[in-house]
Amino acid sequence: AIDAKRRGDHFAVFVRSGTSDADRDAVEWARQAEAYGAGEILLTSMDRDGTRAGFDNEMTAAVSVAVNIPVIASGGAGTFDHFTDVFTEGHADAALAASIFHYAESSVTDLKRHLRQQGIPVRL
Repeated sequence: AIDAKRRGDHFAVFVRSGTSDADRDAVEWARQAEAYGAGEILLTSMDRDGTRAGFDNEMTAAVSVAVNIPVIASGGAGTFDHFTDVFTEGHADAALAASIFHYAESSVTDLKRHLRQQGIPVRL
């Protein structure tokens, strides 16, 4: 798992529940994790987490194109279109969300239906 925040033109890795800057670039750290044998990356945008403003597609794309393992986007989902965007613009292999499902505003079944309608493959 990589927790990251925007810092100018790069994405900084944070540790200790987001309280400490690890002085690492998220893209480079993802490459190292892959080299060390990681099978996938869970990438959380700390700037977007809990905002429901959408995933950080720029950060997700930067990591996704830098590695050859699946990238799971996290942080910011607020609408079904945010998922469409993270799969198309962000090149994510998977995405997770919590807030939009917590209060029965949306269902996973409805999200899967939406994604299929957008031509995005989903598990049944």
